[in-house]
Amino acid sequence: MKYGTYRRATQLIVFGFMFLIPALNLFEIYLITGTYYAVSIGSLSIADPAVIVQAVFASGHVTISLVAAGLFSALLALLFGRVWCGWACPYHLVADAVNRIRRRVARREPPAPSWDGVAAFRANVTRFGFLVVGTFTAGVLAIPVLNFVSAPGILSTEAMILVKERTVSVEIGFIALLVVVELLVLPRFWCRLFCPTGSVLAVFRTPFTLHVATSIKTPKAPCCKGNYCSAACPMGLSPFREGSNMLCTNCGRCIDACQAHGGPGGLRFAGFFFQGGA
Repeated sequence: MKYGTYRRATQLIVFGFMFLIPALNLFEIYLITGTYYAVSIGSLSIADPAVIVQAVFASGHVTISLVAAGLFSALLALLFGRVWCGWACPYHLVADAVNRIRRRVARREPPAPSWDGVAAFRANVTRFGFLVVGTFTAGVLAIPVLNFVSAPGILSTEAMILVKERTVSVEIGFIALLVVVELLVLPRFWCRLFCPTGSVLAVFRTPFTLHVATSIKTPKAPCCKGNYCSAACPMGLSPFREGSNMLCTNCGRCIDACQAHGGPGGLRFAGFFFQGGA
């Protein structure tokens, strides 16, 4: 099964919804409202988990409404891992486009993936450190400071402003800055090192959560000479041995690459809804 086509279709649908929601609201259709910070579908409220964490620390209170708004996101992450990041996040779609430009026009390749886990460990330390500092600051200032650097939330808000007011706010400058840095300096740096939403979602995982698995029990080296799975990973992981790493977004690129080149390790998804692996 090739996941790339389905993933791209899902990304485009979610991206389109950023504009569809405010457009429907303009015609006084309020079945669905909000942005990707928090969206309401009828009586169902779904919030960015990073927004909920900040709200708890900023207010000093945990309310039923906050917990309820986070249940859907938590359940989705527990079952399917960071699929929001790999399959739906609008900024991830932007980052995909930027990386294609970087590789084809600027002719610069992403950094080589780590084979010893050190790079992934440092990346996780950096992004969780950023999340902790941001959350602590939100508590001290009683302001959700991480919302000001939430790429998917900002994109969704800018889409709403564009549809309703035919303009954009100064926050679009933050997205422009991310694009420039990813294009000229380091690809995927925001998703890999800083994104608060991805960091919170990564916490919700169990041995049964969807992850990348291999038929080789203790892989110490790539199962194919070309190491195509590592080359395909946007997070700089070595999927043949780091499929369960908290950086993984379950995008499926490594599995597609493995299957395309006949990797004997047979990378696949494993988890509660998938047979044959854990």
